[in-house]
Amino acid sequence: MMSISEIRKMTKQSLKGNWGLAIGGMALAYVILMAVSMVNFIPVLGTIAYYVFAGPFMIGATWFFLALSRQEKPEIGYLFSGFKTFGRNLLAAVLVFIFTFLWSLLFLIPGIIKSFSYSQTFMILRDDPNISPLDAITESRHRMNGHKGRLFGLVLSYIWVFFIPVIIMMVLGIIAAATTAMFDYGYNSYSYDYYSSVPDMSPVFLIVFVLGYFLMLAVLFGLAIWIYPQVLVACAVFYDDLYASTGTFGDDPDMGTYTTTVPEDDTTFGAIPPVDPTPPEEPEAPHFENKTWGADSMVDPAVTPEPEATPATDLTGPESTVEETHDDTISEAVRPSQPVDHEETTEQKNDDEQK
Repeated sequence: MMSISEIRKMTKQSLKGNWGLAIGGMALAYVILMAVSMVNFIPVLGTIAYYVFAGPFMIGATWFFLALSRQEKPEIGYLFSGFKTFGRNLLAAVLVFIFTFLWSLLFLIPGIIKSFSYSQTFMILRDDPNISPLDAITESRHRMNGHKGRLFGLVLSYIWVFFIPVIIMMVLGIIAAATTAMFDYGYNSYSYDYYSSVPDMSPVFLIVFVLGYFLMLAVLFGLAIWIYPQVLVACAVFYDDLYASTGTFGDDPDMGTYTTTVPEDDTTFGAIPPVDPTPPEEPEAPHFENKTWGADSMVDPAVTPEPEATPATDLTGPESTVEETHDDTISEAVRPSQPVDHEETTEQKNDDEQK
């Protein structure tokens, strides 16, 4: 995101070679608005007619300087581009005016703050022809969250020079009023003889005040021609920089939240965790401690015991028995050794004798 100084440099680059177009567009817009304001002398209907014309026209002027900041070389006729979508632009201008006016009823400062919140509405209408006026106002408000102070500082960095002639005019007015009151008081007081001998300088101060007043008006007019186009172009550069930093709404119009770029390490609710390209290692199979029934030694899981040969049993002998081998290793079936059933051996012997 660009700083205020960087935006000012970008503004100078945008106006390089376009100063005549910028000044001519601003002067023409001012003259047209002043001429249309004459209808305000008509009660009610004149005021309504003025705002019906001024709303789309001011939007077209905003689009003109936005195109100028993007080096699009707009024509002077582009000032009237706001009338192409007359109904939408008029509704947007009316809504912005109503919302700002309602916030101003609380106090002057909330109205100023909200005017900065809605400052991106007209430019959003140009870049998104399908957006509704209310959605444009809402998007402007979301984009300006945390950036109203930066826009205020940008505008203040240009208009602070207007305070110099205004302060001079105030000082001249105070001096003229003080000298006039002083001489009037002297002539009407008991010291008339003293003040009658002093020349009356109030007309001189009055003339100086009038000349200084008109001189400062000329200075203000010159500053307006030089500074106001820079303010409009700087606001357009600020808009492009803000759009590149904050983005826009999601594709789903029913979404109630404002979506921006989600960082990779975001773990908030609803965020998609990053996918690790390397598959996780499979956990090793657990090793169980196996030992024979009654044996004291443990079986090493890393060593697989070799199966032992089963001792041969001679079933022909009359008193043959099954010999069992007891060892500390796992038995043949890895289960506790059991004695051979005596009844089974007897039945086997009888069967052999009959054969």
